[in-house]
Amino acid sequence: MKQLIKLILLPLLLGQGIAAAQTDLPDGSDRPEQPSVSEPSALRPQQPLIPLKGTDQIQLQLVNCNAGLDCALANLLLPESTRINQLQLQFDNPAAVPAQILNTATVVQGNFTRYQLTDAFSVTQGAQTLAANQIISLPLTLNRSAMPPDQYGGAVYLTLANQTNRLALPVNLNVRSGPLLPLFILLIGIVLGRLFKYMQEQGGPQAEARKKVYQLEADLKNAHPDDQKLLAGMVQATRTLVYRQQIEAANTQVAVVQSRLDVLAQLRSLETRLNERTKNDEEVPNEAFEQIIQVRAEIEQGLDAKARETLDQVSETLNSMPVRRGGEDDSEQIQSTLRGAATHLDRNARSLAIAPRKQTWIDQLQRVLIDLSGLSDLVRAEATYWFVRPLLYGVLLIGLTIIGLNTLYIEKGETLGARPSSDYLGLLLWGLSADVASRSLSGLQGQKE
Repeated sequence: MKQLIKLILLPLLLGQGIAAAQTDLPDGSDRPEQPSVSEPSALRPQQPLIPLKGTDQIQLQLVNCNAGLDCALANLLLPESTRINQLQLQFDNPAAVPAQILNTATVVQGNFTRYQLTDAFSVTQGAQTLAANQIISLPLTLNRSAMPPDQYGGAVYLTLANQTNRLALPVNLNVRSGPLLPLFILLIGIVLGRLFKYMQEQGGPQAEARKKVYQLEADLKNAHPDDQKLLAGMVQATRTLVYRQQIEAANTQVAVVQSRLDVLAQLRSLETRLNERTKNDEEVPNEAFEQIIQVRAEIEQGLDAKARETLDQVSETLNSMPVRRGGEDDSEQIQSTLRGAATHLDRNARSLAIAPRKQTWIDQLQRVLIDLSGLSDLVRAEATYWFVRPLLYGVLLIGLTIIGLNTLYIEKGETLGARPSSDYLGLLLWGLSADVASRSLSGLQGQKE
């Protein structure tokens, strides 16, 4: 009986145990773990390369100079970093396994010219293996002579094995031209500025005075040959004053010579009238002809005041002549001619009377320094002309050139030459305007003259 009961209950107990087991483990979380198959190390993702400071962003200032004087000036004016031909890109490989670079590429383009750098800016091509857990360097080749002046932007791309994203290194590259051409243009600008200033302050008045001399020479060609010989030396002296930039004295001399030419022409007219009277058997004092000759001699000697006195004697002599009876009486015309000549001579005498110049405090200071130093006026003048003025001019020219190069080329000329028309025109205009800083030199020249 007992055995019969066991046989009936045993199947029931076994069925309930299986059901309870299925209820406690619905997701099979307590099932025994199956042994896993390990992945091959080649399929595991590598740790990325870490670009070090200076490599994470490639920023360079370079110069594209020509061999010879151009590069020699670049060596003198610009830092060594602007003349490098290779840059080491440095990376940290923290992984315990070597890193493999499958490919490298550089994409760099100019912002102004849109010129692309290919062979001039490149990293070693092809697959490369970098040691594990080390700092590694990759050479970046720079061919500066093949880089036109410009501001370049782009990136260096590295394709790594087992990496889904490429490693991109941003590039900011500025290339300027060599300093020789900017220096030459800057010097031209400064010299042109000096010429403009010279024309404004001295060249213009000198040209006007020279024009008056040309007009005087043209009038002299129409004069009597004897009068031309008499005044030729005076005209030459006037031209010399213009050449020496003694403009005020030259203008005065032009007016004086022109007045003398008019006086001589009036004396010729007077002699013609007196000769007509002589031909008509009228009595003309020989003293009048002698006095006219004396007036010419005094004019030739530049004695206008004395010639004026002699002309008064001519007037008195002619007043003693009898009134002309036959024909038209020209006594009034003769006296009018004499008065006109006297007016010119009076004006010349006043023009040639040079009033003493009032001494300024600068003149007095110079006199005191001369007395203290014991130097004569001759030594001071020669030293100023041959030493002081050239020295100051050279120092000022060099100083302006250095300031211009430092301002427009060294400090702000990272891409000078990329836009030649505007860049070099800016240098030229700076040189022209730099003449404002040279007013002290012009003052020294003006004092000497």
